[in-house]
Amino acid sequence: MNFSGGKGGTYQKYINLMPPHDVYIESHLGGGAILRYKRRAKRSIGIEIDPEVIKKWTNMNQIVFELIHGDAITFLKSYPFTGQELVYCDPPYLRETRKKYYPLYKYEYSLAQHIELLEVIKLIPCMVMISGYESPLYMESLSNWHTYSFQAATHHGMATEWIWMNYSPPVQLHDYRYLGDNFREREKIKRKSNRWATRYKSMPVLERQALLSALQAVTWE
Repeated sequence: MNFSGGKGGTYQKYINLMPPHDVYIESHLGGGAILRYKRRAKRSIGIEIDPEVIKKWTNMNQIVFELIHGDAITFLKSYPFTGQELVYCDPPYLRETRKKYYPLYKYEYSLAQHIELLEVIKLIPCMVMISGYESPLYMESLSNWHTYSFQAATHHGMATEWIWMNYSPPVQLHDYRYLGDNFREREKIKRKSNRWATRYKSMPVLERQALLSALQAVTWE
């Protein structure tokens, strides 16, 4: 499914910033590219306010997540967080940050809604990431959050995507399949990982244990 603001061409960037988690919550679901491509969590939840989008999802076979028809802010205010969740918010971007100011979304966000969403996510007691374009509102409201930015192609040319996180850049990932900054680098890492995995499988059992012990010692240094 293609949607304005969809992450179908950049989902790897987001997945590579996601630490391990038991519950994944994606608000403002749309086409749900990240939810579809990332490794499944024990529980996955997608929230979408547009009934037409909900209909498209329900017509698909084998949906492997909980689909919630409702307002993202209302859901996030009421959800019983335990700290084991990762929330990813991809709201309609602030209109003044877009190259084309006219409405792109059926359910646009007002300035007041952006402000309310930012205030809500700052109170959520778990890992949270949110995407958008650079703006004084987001920069000031999330000034103590970690950030990551990259160039992405849009319908109106190149744009700088920003990601804000209330956690440090991860040293462990929930999903390593997309590790790397581009296709060539990802393929290089996959080939290297496969070579090492093959060598490990060919080792005698005691050599495997010795290798694991050495790696654990390095990890704890």
